[in-house]
Amino acid sequence: MTDKPIDWTPDLTLPTSKSTVQHFTANAGGDRLEIDTTPWGEADLTVNGQSFAHFAAAPGAGDAFRTLEAIAEDFEAGKDARRDQAIEDDEVRERLGLRRS
Repeated sequence: MTDKPIDWTPDLTLPTSKSTVQHFTANAGGDRLEIDTTPWGEADLTVNGQSFAHFAAAPGAGDAFRTLEAIAEDFEAGKDARRDQAIEDDEVRERLGLRRS
């Protein structure tokens, strides 16, 4: 996890109720992160417009958000370590946000 938690901002233009999707955004380490959660426990994490993770089995929206928040923090914390790895698969490199040198 990162030293400083990612500062998530809720989309306040969406209606707030227990039956609507909630949308959160953050900028960290040069990446635009987004999490969408549903009341029934599904959530999606998007990094720079690319689908990165999906969670479908949480007891509720809050649990799903916290799970993907932890994944986002781990991703941001590990980016520097991954930059030194030799990853030849272009699809994997793109998903990790790495450019071919």
